[in-house]
Amino acid sequence: MYEQKSRFATIHMVGHAHLDPVWLWRWTEGYQEARATLAAAVALLEEFEDYVFTFEQVAVVDWIRESDPKLFSRLRDLVMSGRIAMVGGWWVEPDCNLPNLESFVRQGLIGQRYLLEHFGGIANVGLNADPFGHSAALPQVLAGHRIASYCFLRPGPHEIDMPHTLFEWQGLGGASVDAYRIPHEYCTTAEDVDRHMEAAISKIGAALEDEAMVFYGVGNHGGGPTRRNLKSIEALDADGRFGRLVMSGPDRYFEARRKNGKPMPVHEGELQRHAAGCYAAFAKIKQMNLKAEAALLEAERYATLSAATQGLSYPNEKLDEAWKTLLFNQFHDILPGSSILPACEDAVHALGGVIATADRVTNRALQIAARDIAIPADEETQPVIVFNPHPFETEITAELELSFLPGNWIVSAEDGEETPWQKIRADATIREEDIFRDRYRARIAFPAKVPAFGHRLYRVRRTDTPQTTPQVQARAHGTTIENAHLRVTINPQTGWLDEFVTLADGQDLAPAKGAVHTVVSPDGSDTWGHRVETYVGQGRQFEVESIHIEDAGPVRAAIRVNARLGRSRLSELFVLDSNARSLEIRTEIDWQEELHLLKLRYPTAVSSSEARYQMQYGYVERPADGLEYPGQRWVSVASSDGKRISVINNAKYAYDCVDGDIGITAARSPVFAWHDPRELRDNEHYHYQDQGLQRFIVRLLPQTGDDMGEASRLAEMMVMPPRVMMESFHPGDVPAARGLISGLEETSGLRLTALKPWEDDPAATVMRFVNDTSGPIAARLGLDFAGGHLLSLDLEPFEIRTLAVTPSGKIVTLDLLEFEPDRQFHLLSEGI
Repeated sequence: MYEQKSRFATIHMVGHAHLDPVWLWRWTEGYQEARATLAAAVALLEEFEDYVFTFEQVAVVDWIRESDPKLFSRLRDLVMSGRIAMVGGWWVEPDCNLPNLESFVRQGLIGQRYLLEHFGGIANVGLNADPFGHSAALPQVLAGHRIASYCFLRPGPHEIDMPHTLFEWQGLGGASVDAYRIPHEYCTTAEDVDRHMEAAISKIGAALEDEAMVFYGVGNHGGGPTRRNLKSIEALDADGRFGRLVMSGPDRYFEARRKNGKPMPVHEGELQRHAAGCYAAFAKIKQMNLKAEAALLEAERYATLSAATQGLSYPNEKLDEAWKTLLFNQFHDILPGSSILPACEDAVHALGGVIATADRVTNRALQIAARDIAIPADEETQPVIVFNPHPFETEITAELELSFLPGNWIVSAEDGEETPWQKIRADATIREEDIFRDRYRARIAFPAKVPAFGHRLYRVRRTDTPQTTPQVQARAHGTTIENAHLRVTINPQTGWLDEFVTLADGQDLAPAKGAVHTVVSPDGSDTWGHRVETYVGQGRQFEVESIHIEDAGPVRAAIRVNARLGRSRLSELFVLDSNARSLEIRTEIDWQEELHLLKLRYPTAVSSSEARYQMQYGYVERPADGLEYPGQRWVSVASSDGKRISVINNAKYAYDCVDGDIGITAARSPVFAWHDPRELRDNEHYHYQDQGLQRFIVRLLPQTGDDMGEASRLAEMMVMPPRVMMESFHPGDVPAARGLISGLEETSGLRLTALKPWEDDPAATVMRFVNDTSGPIAARLGLDFAGGHLLSLDLEPFEIRTLAVTPSGKIVTLDLLEFEPDRQFHLLSEGI
């Protein structure tokens, strides 16, 4: 008999069923497999009295509740008796790089409260075994969910220079959790586990002594431990070559380690990188996710403000279901784009439903708000209201398509202050006179300044006097667009910048002549981009076919560049609005390439060895080494003399940076759910990703210094733009312009991420703030929507803070589960 002296006194054997509810199958198949997997687990628990089964993903448990109440009741009993270790505490195992902060918060808010309601306690161990990397934002989020420990698999030892298996993981803001990198794999075959044990033990870090943890059980399509797995463990325990093997759960392992009291090594920052191609794969799901996140947060804000100021009922049930749908579709094989085509289509349809639900909630709130605004009748005018969903004053260029009387127009605020306006291209490609005999249909743009969480009324008025050209204006001539702040000249050969001048100081931030803006390169990597470190390299460029002025001022100046490569087209509209301090690039790609990748590069005169990437809150610094990295809405570089450029977008998550040249992976076209070493065959038909049309917006923001507040607020407005709507005449009690919060715009780096009712007291309002900076922040806010109460804030660097404001003005500090910090709960690891 083979014998080996084990360096471990005890190995905790974690019987686990990794169940991907969606991957190489649709969610309906995952739904059925959930019942089969958990029914099999219950049967084995009844047969083997020492066996402990570990499960996570609350959404899958909820499938059992709604489809098999008897099985759900049995699961509940087994959890309460400690036979099932219910861990995770999150709705699903999401992608752990791409969701925004509120999505991560809601994973635990909804998941842990579900466990508390149905199982009488909460989880204290997080389990995200399969995601492809982990944001530095997560430790503070996990701690806010009352999760003290965390299990994960990727990145593995070959992907990150971190030899530890068990360690203290410290993230942004200094919060930390105990973390365990699962050795080898999170699942096994259905056969004996001896080879799996050997492989796992060989990969456990040398610093780990006495006790270790090994996961086993059939996974991916569910299944869990088999009878043969369990009998094999009994035999190996009796044999003793691996030490003492105990049936256990992750919660019991971490509790044993805490009692052990030995110090752990510390890892600071993110856990990256694995499957770098997934930061860009299937661009549609990324964009739909971003739109759904923004739509839900906007709907929450407006519904909360309506409830506070007008007494409207809050649509809790609708928004709760929409959040659950969004969170489910952030699963780590959906949002990364690694599932089969039908599953990806399911996700797009589901997220479309989330957006539609949120838009209905928002529209109802705004229509009722507009109804109560005093708008005296004036038949020569068309009232227009601009609503601002942000807690800071916004200055935007409002766009509106309307029918109005022919002749000259004036646009003015209700107080009579005129604002310039400009006709821009309408959505409808018809001649107005063919349809509207006595009226004029047009799309117009005009500058609008709107109070925080507020609105402003404007009127379009017919006049016999032509509009006077304002002194501050946007203008276009040749291939140059200019306003009071910037001058931009486009190179007609490359389609990129020959000039990017900040007029206040005369600095030209344009790159050297001939800088490359588009790179189309062969991409033979699979859907995940396994073993890919970088997509930077040589490739073909789109060739410019035409360049022309589309808007010449005074409100907007814009130049369109049309380019082609093979059957693919790229159209970019370079836009300068009259008040803009950043260059907007409205990008439209018709992508027809297969097994290729499109990098949009944004070269400037700024050179840097490091780049700053926005995270769910705050930022991380990474080397400008050309590697593919995930990020949120912006990447920023600064030169030694203080010049800084930030590239902001409203659709993408995949970036690189080379010596200050920022790249966005705009399109990848691998085959859906293609996993090497499978080789593609010439005679087979495949479905390739990212084929067809996509639209998104990029902004280039020149600045000086390290303050990223302007970049973050631009990103927020790009993702959640103010709404512009026509209105009618009617009496009302609300003035023509009103804001419902004050003080936040004066504190750069302070961001409000959520405004919603308190889960435990809907009459109170939850406000979640983050400090996006590496220094402390102090602010004093006026809460006009909440009775005019004042709120004083002092936030530590990169801190997340959740508060509830009661109707009486009392401020209650909450954790991310919306419980007061001193409230105690049963932990499911302890049994009930």
